[in-house]
Amino acid sequence: MIRGIARLLLASLYVVAGYFHLTAPDPFLRIMPGWVPFPDTVVLWTGIAELVGAAALLQPWSKRLRRVAGIGLALYALCVWPANLNHMLLDLAR
Repeated sequence: MIRGIARLLLASLYVVAGYFHLTAPDPFLRIMPGWVPFPDTVVLWTGIAELVGAAALLQPWSKRLRRVAGIGLALYALCVWPANLNHMLLDLAR
C-alpha cells in the first residue's frame, strides 16, 4: 500500500513537471547550464521523458514496466542534476 501511494505521488510530481516543461519552458531554460547544446530541445524532451515515465509508473498491468520506469526516471534525475545544481548556484549568487 505504501509503495503504491509513493508511486502515485512520484508519478503525479513527474506529470506536473512534464506539463510545465512543455507549456512553460522559460524557467527551465533559465537554469540550463550554458554548455548544454540546443536547450529548447532538451527542455522539450525532458518534459516528454517525465510524462512517459509517469505514465509507465501508473499503468496497472505490468510490474516489470513500472520497475523499468522507476529505473529510467532515476537515471533521468541523474542526467538533469547539472541544471538543478546550476539553479542552486544561481540562487546562492543573489
